[in-house]
Amino acid sequence: MRIMHLSRASLMLHHFVLPVAQRQREEGHYVCFCGSNDVHSRQLQAHGFDVFVHGLQRSLNVFLLAREIARVRRILQHSRIDMLVCHSPLGAGIGRIAAGLVGVPCVVYFAHGLPCAPGQNWLKWGFWFFIEKALSTLAHAVIVMNEYDENLCRTRLYRDPGRVFRVPGMGVDVHRFRPLDDIAKQQAVRQGLGIPPDAFIVLCSAALIPQKGVFVLQEAASHIIKRNKHIYFLLAGQGPCEGQLRRENERLGLTKQFKVLGWRSDVDQLLYASDLFVLPTFYFEGLPVSILEAMACGKPVVATKHRGCEDAVVHGDTGLLVPIRSSDKLSQAILQLASDAPLRNSMGDAGRLRVAARFEKSHCTDIIVATLKEIWRMTEEA
Repeated sequence: MRIMHLSRASLMLHHFVLPVAQRQREEGHYVCFCGSNDVHSRQLQAHGFDVFVHGLQRSLNVFLLAREIARVRRILQHSRIDMLVCHSPLGAGIGRIAAGLVGVPCVVYFAHGLPCAPGQNWLKWGFWFFIEKALSTLAHAVIVMNEYDENLCRTRLYRDPGRVFRVPGMGVDVHRFRPLDDIAKQQAVRQGLGIPPDAFIVLCSAALIPQKGVFVLQEAASHIIKRNKHIYFLLAGQGPCEGQLRRENERLGLTKQFKVLGWRSDVDQLLYASDLFVLPTFYFEGLPVSILEAMACGKPVVATKHRGCEDAVVHGDTGLLVPIRSSDKLSQAILQLASDAPLRNSMGDAGRLRVAARFEKSHCTDIIVATLKEIWRMTEEA
């Protein structure tokens, strides 16, 4: 079988889809990618995969979208693809339309979070729901990662619930992300960040966009820092709001205790040195990998009562869930855990066990590969 994985950004393909593609190739299939032309596409090529490049951008300009549909259509024709697996909302929209024009035998929409997500105003939600409903007829099956998306697909988006499959996300490498009791290593990370050895560290790793709740976190941190000079915040990630966050830090006088780190490749090291992980997101989450990585490291988590987060965090057991866009509730949860070491330890232990049992990477890869095989069999029998 000839399989292509397509996404708007090659970053998603490289960081999340690569293990699935490698497993499919080991089983004797031809597997290739279609994504953006950047360092991540070159890294996929370094693993021995063919990578076809499109020019898709974060834009709903109809002329640009039409150009990319034509481009992907030509790529699919040239590659003689049997199964197209579409990742990301925009890439999946273009991919499904192009595959329908070509007549690809099996088209799968792998939804890493449907764009019609809770937390939006009803106009945005309705717009994306209409788009997803219109495109639902162009996929033979959809794969989702969380309960909200599964229920929405089964009850409102897809006429046949048998076309809806749920997997436990892309998984976490529990050997890389694990609890670490090396005090010297923890202190070395803290020293490198200019943080006192006895400080309490709150880490957030996320794209620096408003929907990830980064400004909500900054507001919560400003309330906490005024009352407690012992608590430090680390914000790791990159995005269009990085400059604004730094300027706001200066205005609020938070630069010493709220550190905007930018892009980091050593998130595992930051987790080792941290006491608590926070993700106040209201974004199009599927199943946030950052939360699972923190839990795998034995860290308690404070996240929002939001799609995906609720599927990862068990409130009161592995962490705490707070309302979206509420800096007050977020700061209360952070302070509660900062003052209760036994509760943090029990939540961290429970989180590690939950990830090891449900979200270990090879286990998730097995489920995804088996699900794609089942969809192929279903398509052949139809």
